[in-house]
Amino acid sequence: MKKILTAVILAMFLALPLFAEGEGNTKPVWDHGDNVSDLTYQNVKIYKVFDQKESYVILYAKQGLEIGQAVIPKKWAKETPQKLAFRKTPSGLSSYMTVIKKGGEFYKVWLTIPVNRNSSVWGIIGTGVEVTGTDADSLNIEY
Repeated sequence: MKKILTAVILAMFLALPLFAEGEGNTKPVWDHGDNVSDLTYQNVKIYKVFDQKESYVILYAKQGLEIGQAVIPKKWAKETPQKLAFRKTPSGLSSYMTVIKKGGEFYKVWLTIPVNRNSSVWGIIGTGVEVTGTDADSLNIEY
């Protein structure tokens, strides 16, 4: 009886490769047809948000120990479709920026930052400082 059971199990293991899919299947595992989105996103930690008359200047974490700078025009929050949105930072999390791309092109940005402007994340740029990029239509940041 043990020999028959061992032979059946061995035969099953030898037959399994016959039912495996071939290499001809090139469809990715995540591709389920028409429900695949062309939206992608990238989150980066925010160190500081400087408020300026026409824009926000964001200091964010890049790879390694580098710090990046992005200028986000305030007019994006008023445009339709809205390119800039704010979210309240959940308790226990630090501030971060979510850059959303549609088809590989910039679509919108979400700033998840404290609502209280007295937070250490917020800062103000003086009136005499000139900031370039306040009239931008797209956001290009380095990660």
